[in-house]
Order: sequence, then C-alpha cells, then structure tokens
Amino acid sequence: MKKFIFASILLMSTVCFADSTTTSLRTNSGDIISLRDTESSVLDKIGKLRPKYYVLDDGKYYCSATEYVYQVDRQEYKIIICRGNVVKILWRNI
Repeated sequence: MKKFIFASILLMSTVCFADSTTTSLRTNSGDIISLRDTESSVLDKIGKLRPKYYVLDDGKYYCSATEYVYQVDRQEYKIIICRGNVVKILWRNI
C-alpha cells in the first residue's frame, strides 16, 4: 500500500511540473512563431536572447539543438531549434 501511495505521488508531481507542447506562440509585439520557422526569423521576432546548446535526442530528433527561453505574461516558452528550424515549442505557467 505504501508503494502505491508513493508511486501515485510521484506520478502526480511529474504531471504537474511537465512542460506542454504547442505549435505556435504570439510574441509581445504580436508576431507569431510557429513550427518550421527559421532561427533568423525567430530572432527577428523576439530579439536577441541568450541561447542554451545541447544534443536533442527524443526519439524523433537527434541533432545539435539551440534553445531560447521567452516569457510572455505569466507563461514561459522554450523554443527548440534543430538544423536551423523550430522543431518544438514547450510552454509552462510561471
């Protein structure tokens, strides 16, 4: 019984803190960033941000990725770029 309760709590905490995916986002200036946009297009729309670099290996993509974190109101978006194009947009409430 204790194992079941522990597993339930662990599962609920994982779900509560997981990022959700979306196919597009609207910037503060009203521009739209969507999947398959180029990196230069994204930077033109949101300005210069500090990137994070890593190797993306999620089963669908395996590449050298660049991640930009962008905040709109009370939401944080992670724009993941692989091979020069946006491949994922993750968001979460902050």
